[in-house]
Amino acid sequence: MDSTRHIQSTGSISEFLQSILKHDPPYTTLIVCSTRDQFLTRLFASVHPAREAVAGRHRIYDKTIGLLSKSSRVRVLFCPTLENLRACLSVIPSQSSTQGRDEVEGRDKARPLLAVVDPLSLHLPTTEFSAQGLSRTFAALAETSFKANMDLIVCECHESIRPEESPWNTQVPLLNSTVRGSEETALFRRTVPVKRVVERWFEFSGRAYAAAGTNE
Repeated sequence: MDSTRHIQSTGSISEFLQSILKHDPPYTTLIVCSTRDQFLTRLFASVHPAREAVAGRHRIYDKTIGLLSKSSRVRVLFCPTLENLRACLSVIPSQSSTQGRDEVEGRDKARPLLAVVDPLSLHLPTTEFSAQGLSRTFAALAETSFKANMDLIVCECHESIRPEESPWNTQVPLLNSTVRGSEETALFRRTVPVKRVVERWFEFSGRAYAAAGTNE
């Protein structure tokens, strides 16, 4: 069966990581679209929101990354820029062709998992926060999972967010800001919701991992 591609529309980082560790694919590649320090600060804040200021002194820094890094079936990659992310995606298929082959054969050919945290937020400060830029990134994610025969789940983690404020409902212009000229036409002024762009390659699901992790 073809690999599955799902979007988990909202959720906390801690809940998303728990879902990754709870299930048991042959191996998991976890891509975090931020620096390591930014990720750990947000992780601590999601667990102890009233104590964010002391995040640097909390054991969760070592325990969480340590648990992931010590797992023989979980690889964690940090990609703080779009360039980092796209470079990372370009090498995953070749790496996955030799990784976990014995495990796959011993687990009824279950597929490995590619999990990506906050790729949408990675576009926000760039000129590519547009349908054009998002299409390039999410098409690359889908292509990577297909070539590597991996299930793919993407989560944009926003704690305590209301459904109507979902980042996937954000309106974005059709073209990158570097393409739009000073004399913008009606085409350049048009916007579309992020969800409409991403739906070309992904399904949206509140329980995305459960769906992606099945081979039925």
